[in-house]
Amino acid sequence: MSDMLVKVKCHCGISNFHVKFDQSRLPYPIAFCHCNNCRHSTGQMAFYGIPIDGPPLVGSCSLRPVNLDTTDLTGYSVSPTSTHYFCLNCSARMFLRKLQDNEIRWLVAGGLLESTAGIIELEGHKNLIETLDGGLADHLRLLNGKTLKRYARDVGSEELPAGWRSDELKFKSNVGKDEKLHAYCHCGAIRICITRPNRFSASIHAPYPALVHPHYSRLSLRRNPKDEKWWLRPSMRMTEAGHLVKMGGGDEDFTAPHSGTKYLAGHCVCLHCKLGSGFDIQSYAFFPRTNIFEEGSEDPIEFFEEEYRPRGLKQYSSSPGKYREFCATCGATAFYWHIGRPDVINMSTGLIDQKDYGARAEEWLSWETEKVAFMEEGLAEPNRNLVLALLDGIKSIPDSSGPPVIVAH
Repeated sequence: MSDMLVKVKCHCGISNFHVKFDQSRLPYPIAFCHCNNCRHSTGQMAFYGIPIDGPPLVGSCSLRPVNLDTTDLTGYSVSPTSTHYFCLNCSARMFLRKLQDNEIRWLVAGGLLESTAGIIELEGHKNLIETLDGGLADHLRLLNGKTLKRYARDVGSEELPAGWRSDELKFKSNVGKDEKLHAYCHCGAIRICITRPNRFSASIHAPYPALVHPHYSRLSLRRNPKDEKWWLRPSMRMTEAGHLVKMGGGDEDFTAPHSGTKYLAGHCVCLHCKLGSGFDIQSYAFFPRTNIFEEGSEDPIEFFEEEYRPRGLKQYSSSPGKYREFCATCGATAFYWHIGRPDVINMSTGLIDQKDYGARAEEWLSWETEKVAFMEEGLAEPNRNLVLALLDGIKSIPDSSGPPVIVAH
């Protein structure tokens, strides 16, 4: 049986390769990896690589193996035996090189393939024990009518039930929990802390993202004419008199951010995110910039002025006025923001420190349970069954926004 050649490229297009699959070994059984190394080195809630036959190939007339250290890719050692390669311009995670049984083995990031049909068979999730709460696996339980395995560690290890939470989380006292949400990339160049919602969180205006209203909605709607504070859950709005009231309520239904208020989080399946990360599902949480701080700083994070930007961040303009921020050392996707919405920032949830609240951080985040961003784009992809499975998964979980608490004005 002949080999299969597939072209792969990153989002910006400066890194173009071919990879070779041994068709006699297809499809490969794959499990999404949820280990701390994968989450914090990519910024994604899970990741997977597909074995390829030899190193990546380049060439216009004839293909030849390439030394990735001489390309526009940056290598980062996630462990003594594993090196990840990402695009130095757009941060796309492209290849993994592993030393296994004294042999070099190569893998390509699955999200870079136009289609994985016939190449992989997704069988489940692994290393869930490191998430403390199951992470993305609770949002992706079935695929093509088949229940996905939930391995505590590597494939074949103990299986964890749906809804599992570690004893460490279940019995951890609130007294022992840090009242900030921490996040970091694998190399530690990016270390962030998030504060609880407060008055400043609700003092800004921001147009709706595609997670709330699709990008093809009327511009007049996407501009958020009612000034809804959609990034807060339960949501609220600002009246003409400057009062915060319940969304959907009257002008006298006063409210304010309180101890039960959470931030909105959800998933995106657009092609930009897919090619910019190397994974099919980009998971984000929405935070006001006034609530995002570098560890050790008393000032909100700065993305505009070069002098005050976090030193570890590198910026990529994915389209005019839209910016993706990533770690220049380990390549982890970190933030997304755009000129039209500079005060509410998307943060990659794979960076979240799981030790206090779990990988999904449900004491802080209210996950969207009805839709994913750019759903129509994902459903048009050859891998649409994965998007459908994700939709089914999030619709089966309970709403985590919590009941509204009314406070005196």
